[in-house]
Amino acid sequence: MSTCTTTSSLSCCSDKTIVQDKVCTNWVVPAAGTQIIYSDNISQIISGTGYVKFEVGTGPLTITFSQNAGTVQTITILAGSSYTFTISRFDTITLGSTADAEGEFCITVRYSL
Repeated sequence: MSTCTTTSSLSCCSDKTIVQDKVCTNWVVPAAGTQIIYSDNISQIISGTGYVKFEVGTGPLTITFSQNAGTVQTITILAGSSYTFTISRFDTITLGSTADAEGEFCITVRYSL
């Protein structure tokens, strides 16, 4: 928790420690399945920037960003395409497909300690 002091012309807050982690992995979702591709285990407010590549598959791929089991954002992409994102206030990213699908996922998350 930061502490701040304010005078009539100046404001000063203590420094926060910002941490940045990068995770990249290949993924596979079986037909008519879902897979949690990222889950936050530190219970902090985080933000992230990354991409999902949908390299092999026939049906659309659904990317769902959630916080506390509530949907924050849902994106649908087709095979052979990719999606880049910058998002905050999420704790889980899930991939879902109606047919076999595979690709690559990469995210850089940032949070304060």
